[in-house]
Amino acid sequence: MRRPVLIILFSIAIMITGCEKSTSDHCGGDRPDETLTWLKTRIESLAKSTDCYSISRSTYKGQTVFILSNCQPNVNSIPALYDCDGMQLTLTNGEYQNLNFTGPIELIWKNR
Repeated sequence: MRRPVLIILFSIAIMITGCEKSTSDHCGGDRPDETLTWLKTRIESLAKSTDCYSISRSTYKGQTVFILSNCQPNVNSIPALYDCDGMQLTLTNGEYQNLNFTGPIELIWKNR
């Protein structure tokens, strides 16, 4: 009698932990700033700037995207979105106005 209860509890534990989505499921894994060459190069370049920049990761239209933003408090700018290969996505004005990220926005890097 004890064995079926343990099997049920073990199965429930597996189902619960299996439903959590890890950042390693995204392009670049847990450390995209170290594993993606193009991103590492971009960060090295931006780190030399006196302006404030940040790079975040999320999901847009079913794909992992990297969001490069200017975080200067007095600058109004449009963020640039990049795919996993480092290619900038071309979005229409309407798409920019209705950016719907379907995953959490995870800060990858910020120079200030």
